Amino acid sequence: MDHKILFGFLITVLFAINGVAGDPDEDIPHNEVRNWALKLGVDLWEFGKSFTRISDIKSRFKENDFEVVRKDGLVFLREMAAEVKNFMDFKMSAVMRIMDSAEQAALSESDPEHQAQKSHSNIFYDARRVNVYDSDGKLASGAKHMLLRHMKRFEGLPVNVSLSSVLFANNVDLSDAEVQSSISWSSHLDPLFANNLEKDSALSWQFFGSKSGFLRRFPGTAWPPEGSRGSREIHDFRNEDWFIQAASSPKDIIILLDSSSSISTKEFALAKATAFAILDTLGDDDYVNLITFSDVVRSVVPCFSNKMVRATPDNKREFRAATNALKCENTANFSGAIEEAFDLLHRYNVSGQGSQCNQAIMLISDGPAETHAELIKRHNFPHMPVRIFTYHIGKDSGSAENLNNMACQNKGFYAQITSTEDIKSRVLEYALVMARPMVLYLADHPVHWSPVFVGGYSSLLGRDNEGKRKLVTTVSIPVFDRRNHSTREANLLGVVGTDVPIEEIQKVIPRHKLGTNGYSFIVDNNGRLLYHPDLRPIDDNGEYMSLLKPKYHSIDLTEVEIPEIELSANGNQGNAHDRMDENTQALHDMRQEMVAQKEGEMELTVLTHMDDMKRVALRTQKYFYGPIEGTQYSLAVTLPERYGLHEFVSQQEIRHSHVNVTEYFKGHNWKVHPDFVYCEYNSLKDMDKELENSGESYFRDREDSFDTPEEQVMHFLARAGRPGWKWMSLRARSPQPHHSHSMLSGMNMGSHYSHQAPINQNARKAEPYYCDRTLVQSLVRDAMVTETFGQDNARSSMKKEDKQQGYQMFGVKTSFIATRSGLLRWKDHINHSDDALEPHFAEANAKAMDTSWYKRAVDHHSIEPDSFVFSVPFDSGYHGKNSSVLVTAAHAMFIEHRGHKAPAAVVGLQYTHESLAKHFINITSACTGSSHCRKTCASDELDCYLLDNNGFVLLSERTEHTGKFFGQIDGTIMDSLVQDRIFRRVGLMDYQGICSDRDNPYNAAGERINPIQPISWFFKYAFTFLTTWLSFFSMPVISYPTDFNYDDEGDMPPYDEDYEQPDDYISPDLDDHITQPEIEKVNVPQSTPPRIVSSTTSGTSGPRVIPDPAHARPCDLKTDLYLLQPDRLNSSGQSNPLKGKLTNCHSSGCERPFSVQKIPHSNLILLVVDTLCPCGSKQLDIEPQEVPGGAGACGTRRLARELLPRKRPPKCINYHPEEIEINQCGRGSSLRSMSLVATLTTSILMLFKALHA
Repeated sequence: MDHKILFGFLITVLFAINGVAGDPDEDIPHNEVRNWALKLGVDLWEFGKSFTRISDIKSRFKENDFEVVRKDGLVFLREMAAEVKNFMDFKMSAVMRIMDSAEQAALSESDPEHQAQKSHSNIFYDARRVNVYDSDGKLASGAKHMLLRHMKRFEGLPVNVSLSSVLFANNVDLSDAEVQSSISWSSHLDPLFANNLEKDSALSWQFFGSKSGFLRRFPGTAWPPEGSRGSREIHDFRNEDWFIQAASSPKDIIILLDSSSSISTKEFALAKATAFAILDTLGDDDYVNLITFSDVVRSVVPCFSNKMVRATPDNKREFRAATNALKCENTANFSGAIEEAFDLLHRYNVSGQGSQCNQAIMLISDGPAETHAELIKRHNFPHMPVRIFTYHIGKDSGSAENLNNMACQNKGFYAQITSTEDIKSRVLEYALVMARPMVLYLADHPVHWSPVFVGGYSSLLGRDNEGKRKLVTTVSIPVFDRRNHSTREANLLGVVGTDVPIEEIQKVIPRHKLGTNGYSFIVDNNGRLLYHPDLRPIDDNGEYMSLLKPKYHSIDLTEVEIPEIELSANGNQGNAHDRMDENTQALHDMRQEMVAQKEGEMELTVLTHMDDMKRVALRTQKYFYGPIEGTQYSLAVTLPERYGLHEFVSQQEIRHSHVNVTEYFKGHNWKVHPDFVYCEYNSLKDMDKELENSGESYFRDREDSFDTPEEQVMHFLARAGRPGWKWMSLRARSPQPHHSHSMLSGMNMGSHYSHQAPINQNARKAEPYYCDRTLVQSLVRDAMVTETFGQDNARSSMKKEDKQQGYQMFGVKTSFIATRSGLLRWKDHINHSDDALEPHFAEANAKAMDTSWYKRAVDHHSIEPDSFVFSVPFDSGYHGKNSSVLVTAAHAMFIEHRGHKAPAAVVGLQYTHESLAKHFINITSACTGSSHCRKTCASDELDCYLLDNNGFVLLSERTEHTGKFFGQIDGTIMDSLVQDRIFRRVGLMDYQGICSDRDNPYNAAGERINPIQPISWFFKYAFTFLTTWLSFFSMPVISYPTDFNYDDEGDMPPYDEDYEQPDDYISPDLDDHITQPEIEKVNVPQSTPPRIVSSTTSGTSGPRVIPDPAHARPCDLKTDLYLLQPDRLNSSGQSNPLKGKLTNCHSSGCERPFSVQKIPHSNLILLVVDTLCPCGSKQLDIEPQEVPGGAGACGTRRLARELLPRKRPPKCINYHPEEIEINQCGRGSSLRSMSLVATLTTSILMLFKALHA
């Protein structure tokens, strides 16, 4: 049905641009509407321009040396990529030093001389017993005292920067000899931990994770931390990405889950938990499928049938949901399941798909009746490219020996699982086995960077950063056992690593050089984001803070950069598909080149959102991208095409200044951007030394940083005025050449890393501090130019009496200016109440350059340079008088030089809404022409609104409408404005939406398992016995290739048509055999009519309820937002009102006219609507709505994401010829006692065969 038909009547929108001669009998006085808009716009512009002294400030900028220079995007990118590489080199060098020290310490542990000096072996700081005191104030039994100091860089926790403390996972036995030995030799890491911290001020937590289950963490602290209610034990880190992925190369894993009726309900719960534990160990470089088998062998997720998928969080979540819906039934077809697994792995191996490295089958079962040796031999011998790991669920049975043999004969591991406590430690064994080739070579130590997760509290200064959780990645390296053993072994001792806060990476890319609305981001070899301004991870429900359990996130670049879709004249998709294809293809081309670590540039028009996705903007951007050498990452720098390619440059020299520059920073009405790095000390030692020399050290008994960013800036400005000041504007260079120890460079290591490796010729020693000379001197220049802001002086164009009249007319509460250097100044014209509910303007806007009003003002400058951008808080309507609601008006100040312009600052005002509304009503209630007007906005016949450029009500005769989306007030009129292109409806997709996980796509009834009949085991046994009998007959031999193919990854195989597919799934062409990665064009959901909320429902549509973090799940959301098209209102260079009329909207046949007029010098329109005709009114909803099937792993978009290109890690270590000499392949509680029974059973079968031969 055409969406112009609503509630059974046709709404026809008739617009005409006519003359505006006054007609007292017309329904709406269009001439008066134009005059009202003109007067209001001129009043606001002239007052704001004079009050903020725009011309005066521009003149002061131009009085000093300045220029507008063009940015070379690629040169800037290369400089920033080199800085990020240097930063990462420091972190990788630090963990390499820890690794080397750990291996040497473990090796020394076996030395006889060292053995005689092990009296200190039990002396360590158990984090659970640090500073624990009894009620009498004495140290508790078994506790140890540790001197602690609060340090902001370590999340504000009390720590000791000389000692480490030891944390334990559950079920770690402190009496175990291996645990005691590892704790003993790892204590020698403390001096190196401290030395690393001294060398690198940006270093965060360092740690050694032992395979035996303890975590030595530096700096030392108590656990749980002060004030925390977390567990005294931590999450078992050995199953986390930073541990498992560092310990083994990429892998293809087939999980075979026995879902036959022989498994009891309890055992099947253990089996599922084991499968989930295996899934949890896999990362984005791994491929997986989970196949369930009873009498039928099938993929647990139908759309994953006959293929392997990347082990992303989304796919693993889908596996979990599908597995939880399984039923146990019928008998187990082991041979079919094993055949299916080998066939799938074989197909991926020879076609160049998957990881092209390790391959393994994980068999989870209560056990087969035989080993299926012939079947396995046919596929896997002689070279055994596929390892087999077997997990025996439940108590001992006659099949345990079969499972053990299957693993031991195929370079795998056998584990028996009888309780949930067994699962994680048993699952870990597979990673230790896969690490054997790497350990045997004793050369390559792969450097692994984990996905991003939400870590502890931010260490940045400023109120905005207090209590803010930071994003973190972890860099980790395996530690090998170099000791000689009596038997052949290849043991992984553990993994060392350090957390790397993303905010520290962003520090080395100066925000001020990116400019307004410019940003940077980093993607890895899988196209996954390390950081991006629109990366919004799901809350981890406090798990990291309480258990040190990271919740990793895998967000693709294509899920945050949203290409524009061009609309047709009537607001619907016309040539949208062509435009979408062009933009989407350009985005995918850029992604592919970034994944391949190529350098390039791209221009792309994208949708950007602000204010919690309530506002949308259309922006053409230039992308410059290139590799971060020696890592798997690529960096991109994004600059707005209209104004981001030029930069306003104006600095004030400090060293030779005859003025104390701190004089420009008098008073308390200024702030600096808390995230900008003006100056900072490079180490705690340097800071303490300088503060001690300056007499400030007595303030620093608890913290390792300044209290505020302003204090830090003033400290360094004071230092700059002293004799002997030197600019330290170059950061220290990593002393260790990265390629000598990292496999990520694509180079083979000739030897084990050591401290005697060649020193980097470009190494540069760390200075005591770092200062960004350009930023600091720009800050001083801005402070000098704005020093008199808010003060009356002779240069001001506004007389004192005019300013006083302006106070009364507009109710100015605050005026402000924010500059490109991060400086914010303000002047309060009405005192801020201490008991006010809202924070002061300066507290809420310290990061001025990141605020919506700053960004929107700069964007709007290209539309109308001489204008203010107005906004009001959303849904801030009120009844009666309320002076607390404020209207913010912001104007972007561009400076021109030699034909080029660049933004230098944004000035603005905050009006009381009550005063501005009064002025609006005064203007619109009066007749402006010489003739008498019959209607004004004071009349009952007319409703008048001021709408901003996103359709929100700024002013109305009814104050309860303030901040409300107009479509919720009168959706019929709003829809009409869209139809005539005054507003554009933009469907904004959010691929990082959050919904409740209670909506399971699988049948909840699937959770119920049928009761197991006593005889079911017999049928299963009979079936497997029959299979064994038939296996004695000759069978054709199918050879399995022994060579691994390392060609580029190809397309995924087609689905099996026997499986049910989702409604929105489009089956690939079965004849299409693609060998190279291709980019599939992902179709975003079709534009649909806006979501309508019935006018008969009570109330209006409120905000979407965010689910409890414990029940949150990712989902795709779509929001219809609106964007003003100002050109439509400036037809033929005139500024006349557009006349509209709704007809046939009521049974009486009456009409409802309205008039739309652009408010000059603003982002506003004046909308005047006739109220006499009682037309029905719908409501439009701008709340995000879930796209059905969008985020599910079987949705079209998710399946297309599987086809996006990726780049494999450059090295695979999955084979060593001496691994066959290692005999350890598993353990079970009663395998030895069962061996006799198994042997006897086999003998009987063989005898039975001989008698009937």
